[in-house]
Amino acid sequence: AMELIETQGAFTLDRYLTKLREDPEQGRAGKALLKDERWVEGEARARDLSTVEHPKMEKLRSLIGEQMSGKPGSRIIVFTQYRDTIEPVMSLIAGLGGVTAERFVGQATRSPRDKGLKQREQAEVLGRFRDGAFNVLVSSSIGEEGLHVPDVDLVVFYEAVPSEIRSIQRRGRTGRTMPGRVVVLLAEGTIDEAYFRTTANKERKMKSLIEGEREKGADGLHAYAAKA
Repeated sequence: AMELIETQGAFTLDRYLTKLREDPEQGRAGKALLKDERWVEGEARARDLSTVEHPKMEKLRSLIGEQMSGKPGSRIIVFTQYRDTIEPVMSLIAGLGGVTAERFVGQATRSPRDKGLKQREQAEVLGRFRDGAFNVLVSSSIGEEGLHVPDVDLVVFYEAVPSEIRSIQRRGRTGRTMPGRVVVLLAEGTIDEAYFRTTANKERKMKSLIEGEREKGADGLHAYAAKA
């Protein structure tokens, strides 16, 4: 809950708390927690604040506006780890002139308000994106994986992810066939910063290991050549 309010915003936190309350499989501990007056107060505060934008939204609005004014034909992907954050991002984009967006999520339907996309529907969304029917794809983590997503001009991480593999996969959606840009949004003083540092360290270690293996391979090849 703390991570959601700090890095995503009150809307996403409110959705999370609502799903917990509506969960038909609540155990005894969960039911007791939902009756705690402090928990109930937290739910009420999240509900009251749910229309307040997280500061990342203003930055995202600025990034998309700058990209589209500098290169009107741009295609953009906005990644967010939490599906509940997609809705406010979509609302934000709907208010921008000359910008249209579609959501891209996995197959799982987690609630009546959060329906997943079947494989056929996913393929149709990506096809429309490639064809230019819309210019911003707002994606959950499903867009990180081995799907045929067209090369884009700008990739925005709505939050840092604590995985070097996921970070590389997200970045790999741009810069493949033409220059591209990647922006990671971090909320100062939150877990965002820790995730960002962790991922950067993991990537450095990965590159060091790869370089070490390359050197070993080259040394072995040179030794073989000298022996021959």
